[in-house]
Amino acid sequence: MRIITTLLFALFSFALVAQEAEKTLQELFSGANAAYEKEDYKVYLDNLRQIDERRPNYPIVVYKLAGAYALNKRKARSVQKLRQYILMDATAGFEEDKDFDAIRKYKGYKRLVALKEALGKKEVHDEVFRTIDVGLIHPESFVLLDDGTILMSSVREKKIVKIDQDNNVSDWLETDLAVMGMEVHKGYLWAATAAIDQMEGYTKEMAGRSLVLQINLETGGIVQGLDYDENSLIGDIELDNESRIWVSNSMTPFLGRDNTDTTDFIGGFMRKNYDLELTHFNIQGLTLNDDQSALYFADYVNGIHKVNVETDDITPVFAPNTSLLKGIDGLYHYKSSLIAIHNGVKPFRVIQYFLDETGDNILMERIINRGGESLGEPTNGLIKDGYFYYLANSPWPAYDENMQIDPAKVKPIEIRRIKLD
Repeated sequence: MRIITTLLFALFSFALVAQEAEKTLQELFSGANAAYEKEDYKVYLDNLRQIDERRPNYPIVVYKLAGAYALNKRKARSVQKLRQYILMDATAGFEEDKDFDAIRKYKGYKRLVALKEALGKKEVHDEVFRTIDVGLIHPESFVLLDDGTILMSSVREKKIVKIDQDNNVSDWLETDLAVMGMEVHKGYLWAATAAIDQMEGYTKEMAGRSLVLQINLETGGIVQGLDYDENSLIGDIELDNESRIWVSNSMTPFLGRDNTDTTDFIGGFMRKNYDLELTHFNIQGLTLNDDQSALYFADYVNGIHKVNVETDDITPVFAPNTSLLKGIDGLYHYKSSLIAIHNGVKPFRVIQYFLDETGDNILMERIINRGGESLGEPTNGLIKDGYFYYLANSPWPAYDENMQIDPAKVKPIEIRRIKLD
């Protein structure tokens, strides 16, 4: 899930003032730009470093910071930061940027050019499973039932549609809010729904409300709902063996776990809550490991993290410097590996990361799809019968600044898959 915004630094809003006397991130950025115009490269560097410390992995800041290090003759740091940026965006045109003239002959620069070339190469190892014309519903996720039927979410039209094996599309369930992540568990469909401005009928008064629905798969009737009406945007859900539901909130960073042994609509009351507001930024996909001793979740800004379910300890998952765990939306665990859908990087990519015995470190990666023509914007998927399936081209880029969708930019939805064993 990616929430579109027209404000360059909207993602800074969570930490505008840490202390009364401290400059806001926007003030620091404006000051950096003013210093650059005056060729005061020391102040330019200092302001950008402060932003990067408080809000890491923001692409424009990382790129400018790499240039600032070069302008201050700190060549090693410039190369290091520029490498970080290339891992985010392999389309960067740094070769023509005069800010980097000081590092052209420095060791490591040629390797950066080679890295950009390698990451920019298309590499596709998956295949098309189904191509479905669903109109303008704007799907975010789907589930694949045993008989081949697909249930697909609608962000824009606030409903779930049913797709038979011949790709006939019919309405299955209307909802009050945009339908985000979904999961089948013990004969029920669980669906996270949330108020977002891409959905029809959105008003500002709705902001911050989410409703998780339990739906009878046979009848399409709603059994119960878990209602969260304050500072929430529940985008993904995961059910455990005890039928407890885990939820991720990308509006105010937190994870929660709720019991589901209730009936009718109830107020959201988290039996367990992980408040991550001081340490994390934008929580997206989440997934339990095989024995459910650990929950992995993706922070769109600072990578993958692991929750020890028994102790509640939260630790980062470490990766080699050839991998950057940024911009991950969907996240899935499979036999000591994690499959991550990166739609916050360029080019888009879907990667399988293989973990060590502790589950804390990534040893190596396997490219499933990088830069494939189908990757309009990949979002979410599922694992079923040894295959990984995912939605390859959710139409997030089809909205204009007024959150109106352009039909000319919407293509039939492509679901792709790869055999994992």
